[in-house]
Amino acid sequence: MTIRTSNTTAGSRVGNDLVEAFQEMAAYLRGEAAVESYDLPDDVLTPQRVQAIRRQVARSTKEFERQFRISARTMEAYEQGRRRPDAAMQALLRIIEKEPDAVRRALAS
Repeated sequence: MTIRTSNTTAGSRVGNDLVEAFQEMAAYLRGEAAVESYDLPDDVLTPQRVQAIRRQVARSTKEFERQFRISARTMEAYEQGRRRPDAAMQALLRIIEKEPDAVRRALAS
């Protein structure tokens, strides 16, 4: 099925791009097209890695919040992929991953 679109109205480029994207997705779902894959560098903080860091040091996001003063809701958003940690948060999470006791000592003083 081909959907015909017109370029005569304002904003139609976006509409055309959406139609094309949905057609590509439908072709993939029918097995008519392949998708590209790629490897993420090891240092990327994916939602799964953020969750692994948290689970390494705390059973729940609330416990993590008590230990490291990072809101449970913020951690949930990172773990569910709704938000991405900024550079400072990425650095802190990496430090917690490698040296959680050092962070605990620093926060206790």
